[in-house]
Amino acid sequence: MAFTPHPLDRQHGTLPLEPEHLDKGGQGVVTRVLGPENLVYKGYMPQAGHVNGTALAELVDFGHRRTAGEVGFLLAQCAWPIARVVHEGRVTGFLMPHVPQEFYGQIGGKRKLVELQYLLYEPNWAWQDLHQPDVRGRLEIATLAAKMIDLLHTHGWVVGDLSFRNLLWRPGAPYKVFMLDCDGLRRHGGEPVLRQAHTPDWDDPHQPSSGPELDTDRYKLALLVGRVLTRTASVRPGQEPTLLPSLPDQVLTAVRELFTRAHGPRGSRPSAAEWVQALVGRKRIAVTRPSRPKPSVPAGPVAPINLSGTGRRSVTVSRPATGSSPLLAQPSPPPSTEREWAPVLPLGGTASSGNVTEPPSTPQPARPRPVPQGAQPVPAPPRPQPVPVSGAQTAWSSPSSAVPLPPSARAVPTLGRRVIASDTYAEQRQMAPRGSAIDDDTVARLIDHLAAGSGRDSVAKVAVLLGDPADRAALLMRALKNLLNVEQTEVITLKDGDRTVELNVRLLEEQFLEEDEP
Repeated sequence: MAFTPHPLDRQHGTLPLEPEHLDKGGQGVVTRVLGPENLVYKGYMPQAGHVNGTALAELVDFGHRRTAGEVGFLLAQCAWPIARVVHEGRVTGFLMPHVPQEFYGQIGGKRKLVELQYLLYEPNWAWQDLHQPDVRGRLEIATLAAKMIDLLHTHGWVVGDLSFRNLLWRPGAPYKVFMLDCDGLRRHGGEPVLRQAHTPDWDDPHQPSSGPELDTDRYKLALLVGRVLTRTASVRPGQEPTLLPSLPDQVLTAVRELFTRAHGPRGSRPSAAEWVQALVGRKRIAVTRPSRPKPSVPAGPVAPINLSGTGRRSVTVSRPATGSSPLLAQPSPPPSTEREWAPVLPLGGTASSGNVTEPPSTPQPARPRPVPQGAQPVPAPPRPQPVPVSGAQTAWSSPSSAVPLPPSARAVPTLGRRVIASDTYAEQRQMAPRGSAIDDDTVARLIDHLAAGSGRDSVAKVAVLLGDPADRAALLMRALKNLLNVEQTEVITLKDGDRTVELNVRLLEEQFLEEDEP
């Protein structure tokens, strides 16, 4: 593959590198860059193999999208590539931020990185003085890791080599997490920068031959949560986890359920979003509720309503190693007010999206009726004018001199508006990171668009309606799933390799509206 320059590329010969290395791994050597930028250089070793410069450039580009608050949040938790380093027309490595000092601790008499492995074993002589969190602290660390993976998945990134060596934690409250080896990430369905690394005993037994994928990450996240909350470095889904005492009962039950599900085949494992819900104690169980009596309707023809869907190994540590656009042609409603949720780590900003408003179509005048000879024509009544109302609705009302519309004729909130106003949706939104990729207005419009048709549409068509690129629309669909798929219910599904989105209206109403009905 020919070398393609990138605007942010840095020439290796211009880097003022320290003479001594900070760390050395299987694929590269890490060296501090002198200067005020507080950067380190990871140089790939020849045995690492071919470097996919295009995939590395994509990581760099994402790291510079600082307009979205959640991207900034990710960068604060990850050693993200910020520039490729090149020499004589080839990529030799990349620059990344230095690990913050708060993720270092005294281990074996030296200041070293505090890796996840120090939560999985009983402390030995080398790190017996290292802070050990209580059960609540472990739960907090596991939750932060799940939130990070959820954000990465929302943006379409696959971690691949998630393990006890590349995740750090702050040894003391407030707890934080930090991910290393971010050049190992790749786009879902894309190629990695290098041949994918593998950590023994953190493997997915059902990983496809094509390499890690989102479902592989879900299995490894289950390994992480189970091992942190049991302080057992070898427990796996399919085994009964001996969870540490003092976990809240609701969390205990939810973690056991999800850990059991993670033993299943690809496609059945709990998502990172489900783990977040379980760990914070807000798990909802999908139930089949008895049918409600239908209200009587007046006699006469009734338009049919079409709804989609029917019914429903171990590495012992002795001496640790070193080292929103509108979807439909409607006026934009005023910004929605969400409940604020105080996360463990501050999240900043919100994803922005443009608004395009199309004027309502002008009604065609009625054809005049013929007037009998000799009769005086009767003037037509005033034509009702469109008046915008809240929630992207349009009501038709007469001029001020006319009689007000009866209540039955006033605008009724759409299905999408009713969903985002529900208590269940508020709970779901609380679990989502601030600055989520999708806002409430877009959620409502997507629901209304899908429900107005067969409940099914192509992501490509949704992208056109949103005025966004196809990859952005696919990310919005995943974010929509995170919000609407309460626990194991498939309210929103992506099919055909994420090319088709489908809404199950009946399950949507069951999960979000029935509990709010009087």
